[in-house]
Amino acid sequence: MPGRGHRPVAPFPQMHDDPRPEPPHRRFEGLVRDYSRLIRGVVRRVAGADADRVADDAEQEILLALWRQVRQDRVIASPVSYVYRAAVRETVRLVRAVHADRARRLDAARAMPSSEPDPLVQFEGVRAEQRLRDALDRLPEDRRRAVEAHLAGMSAEEIGAVTGWSYNRTRNLVGKGMADLRQWLRQPPD
Repeated sequence: MPGRGHRPVAPFPQMHDDPRPEPPHRRFEGLVRDYSRLIRGVVRRVAGADADRVADDAEQEILLALWRQVRQDRVIASPVSYVYRAAVRETVRLVRAVHADRARRLDAARAMPSSEPDPLVQFEGVRAEQRLRDALDRLPEDRRRAVEAHLAGMSAEEIGAVTGWSYNRTRNLVGKGMADLRQWLRQPPD
């Protein structure tokens, strides 16, 4: 028996009986809600040390790909598989772009000419540069590569990403190489 002033309420119509399809933006919102954690997790795992640099861009590109699929009324048969593959593909593409950019910066830093107007200063600069080059040439190959990248302004994380070395190995190579350079450059010239 209903209380005073209460009328019985009619049941809500069943949603599955609605002949209208779900609008694209609602389907997209559902996919974002359901798979955003998967996207972030895949990007973090695949990108590794570069995750902070590529995560936002990768997520945006993956969501754009999803939106294109939904907007064109394409049915994504297996959303988990589609999202996973898109996340891996986009993350790998962005990490490769980051590594290529680092390599270009390193090459550009090596190729930068010295522009000293005073001939005496220029001569001293050439001598100092030659001493540095000679000292660098004395280093073992990996140590030399690490030090050159460090001198070009790259961080240990960036050097490791370009070379494939671990963070600790990169730090050790840079530290030992710089110590060797300091020691050799402190010695009087021949």
